[in-house]
Amino acid sequence: MEAIKFCNYTDEDFTWKFDGIAYTFKAGTTMFLEDFKAHHFAKHLIDRELNKANVDTGLQFKRDELMPKILVKSEAITPLEALQENAKIKVETKKEETEFPDLKK
Repeated sequence: MEAIKFCNYTDEDFTWKFDGIAYTFKAGTTMFLEDFKAHHFAKHLIDRELNKANVDTGLQFKRDELMPKILVKSEAITPLEALQENAKIKVETKKEETEFPDLKK
């Protein structure tokens, strides 16, 4: 696993789910994520920005323009260093709420 720098370069908070957990990235924040999570969130952030601009999300050259803004090149760091860096940044996560909690009663 590698730690990749993920940046919400936009001026709007970005929320998306990974494995049923919603993650919110505040506007303008940069943090380290596991490579697979970073790529997952980058894909959806690009989709959101292209949709807002009324650009076809299937245009690879447009996606390629945005990717370096989101997945920022940086020196490789250890997972421990990534955790220490991320401790400085608040990321909100929220477990998915059950739609019908009374059904279990």
